[in-house]
Amino acid sequence: MWPFDREKRQQLTLEDLLRESGSGSGNFADTVVTPSSALRLASVWACIRLLSDCVSTLPLQAHRRDGKEFDSPLLSSPAAGWSLADWLAAIMTSLLTSGNLYGIISARSGPRLSPSQVELTDPANWIVTTSPEGRITYRYRGREVDPADIWHVKAYPYPGSPTGLSPIAFAAETIGLGLSTRRFGQAYFSDGAMPPGVLKIGRPASAEQIELVKERLSHATKGRRKPLVVTGEASWTPLSVSPEQSQFLDSMRFNVTEICRIFGVPAAMVDGQSEDSNTYANLEGRSLHFLQYSLTPWLIRLENAISALLPRGSFVKFQTGGLLKATTKERYEAYQIALASGFRTVQEIRELEDLPALPPAELQLIPQGGVA
Repeated sequence: MWPFDREKRQQLTLEDLLRESGSGSGNFADTVVTPSSALRLASVWACIRLLSDCVSTLPLQAHRRDGKEFDSPLLSSPAAGWSLADWLAAIMTSLLTSGNLYGIISARSGPRLSPSQVELTDPANWIVTTSPEGRITYRYRGREVDPADIWHVKAYPYPGSPTGLSPIAFAAETIGLGLSTRRFGQAYFSDGAMPPGVLKIGRPASAEQIELVKERLSHATKGRRKPLVVTGEASWTPLSVSPEQSQFLDSMRFNVTEICRIFGVPAAMVDGQSEDSNTYANLEGRSLHFLQYSLTPWLIRLENAISALLPRGSFVKFQTGGLLKATTKERYEAYQIALASGFRTVQEIRELEDLPALPPAELQLIPQGGVA
């Protein structure tokens, strides 16, 4: 038996926290972190852009259980006015920011009335609750929606919760630190965090005279920062940024690495500093590492989620070969081995190289183990 009663069991889940952070909101000091504000941070934007662009540009094909490909209306026109690439990119952005994707099934086709179009919606407009009996209720803009008409995908499922974890909400402190550091840098260089220099004049001056000198120098330098004026022998000492005062730059670099860890993206791929940026033997090794540890978990989630929309006995599969294309010499050597071993045909290799298929008559003229 469950060691807690139902009321206590609900208290032990993250449901309430997830409901509050369903839109990815959080706080760091006086910085409010939302999906919108998080995307203003360059490192967050770069990580989400990299993952969403890579996923959305990979070929996606529907297959039957016997392995044969077929044309699915869902992949041809997944939503009104949306291409498949844009649809996949929006899915990834929603999952990476809010941790959830909510789509409303707007069209069905086939004898089993399988979904043929799914309109994507803003996760912030949804409220998902669970009753004491375990019934899940979906409300979109205050109106209850039949779960049969909803396509709900969770990025990071959590036991006992009807919604997924929001990366933005649970990384609010790290992202908020990046936003605060950037704001400090802007103020430091533009809003007068320190004066540009010290002007020392050779005779006593009144407060009005000192202020007049400040205004004239500030106008002459076309800046907001006013110089520090003191009386005494006339001299000008420009103030520069010392290494200690510019340590926030190191903080910004470290914050980029931290955010890359959150999204599972190698820092070197978003132009961040990384100790392992030079450890790959070649571009193919780097791409393989990115595919295995960053993209594959997302590809499997999406394949399972989209396959659930297709007719029974069919599934979708991403083609990831394009990410692993090596140099021309390495590719051709690999093709030669594949042909000699018999697990690739000339037509398959031409397809991998985006070349048209050869007519049967021309195909017969190719030497054994050769590539046209």
